[in-house]
Amino acid sequence: MSLAERELPVELERRIFEIAAQSNSMFIPTLLLVAHRVKTWLEPMLYSVVVFSDPIDGHVSFDPVRFGSAIQSQTISEHVKNLFTPYENFPLLDLDLILASCSAVQNLVLFPNQSDLLPFLSTMPLRRLSTTLTDVFPATGVDFMHPLFSCLTHLELMDTLTNAVWEEWKGLTLIPNLTHLAFLIEKSLAIFQGMLAACPALQVLVSLHWGFKGISYEGIGLEPLSQDTRFVCMPAPPLSADWQIGARGGDDFWVRAEKFVAQRVSGQVDRGTFVLQKQ
Repeated sequence: MSLAERELPVELERRIFEIAAQSNSMFIPTLLLVAHRVKTWLEPMLYSVVVFSDPIDGHVSFDPVRFGSAIQSQTISEHVKNLFTPYENFPLLDLDLILASCSAVQNLVLFPNQSDLLPFLSTMPLRRLSTTLTDVFPATGVDFMHPLFSCLTHLELMDTLTNAVWEEWKGLTLIPNLTHLAFLIEKSLAIFQGMLAACPALQVLVSLHWGFKGISYEGIGLEPLSQDTRFVCMPAPPLSADWQIGARGGDDFWVRAEKFVAQRVSGQVDRGTFVLQKQ
């Protein structure tokens, strides 16, 4: 048998390498050394989901300095579709450089530690965003007509809602493609009611809460929303791990909420049951 006859078809060879990379992205840096064609296939997968700490099992976290150097290549920076910035100032992490270079990001978790990030966010085709909007817009108040919202479908807010009123947040209804909205930690009956009433295109509104697992949800003050099947109250999962699962195609809290809404609509779950306790 000749060497040519022993070679795998290119399509099959590529699929084998992709399966190995998907199962464990920690293999990818080594696999990139196999051949130029393998590097071309797998480099987009390596940089597709970027975290700098606490990766889920079988996947990589990036060294800030090396990552900052790598994304100076436009080819590499365009591979970055999902980006999780650290909770706090991270040693050697140049957030300006990263956001300026990674203009193709579609799914972003952002903990702003400075006030001049809007120019970078304006260039991103963001579809999913988790952040504190009052920190992103610290000086002028939230501008819901800003270009960063133009493609957004999923928005998770970490803003404080204590003493917040509907007038402050009704600009959310101006986000043109918004279908999924979540509030982390804080709850506001008035704001939730306003969004559900004003946004017929909204498919899911989630109220995430810490510390609810295994205890009663009675008397949490959101019972008037129980008949709107789009509203879901659920325990907040570990943010970084849940986000990474979703970014890699798994069932994150958005997917679990969607499935719960579908069960209520179909009658598998009582329509008045708005609390999803099982994770």
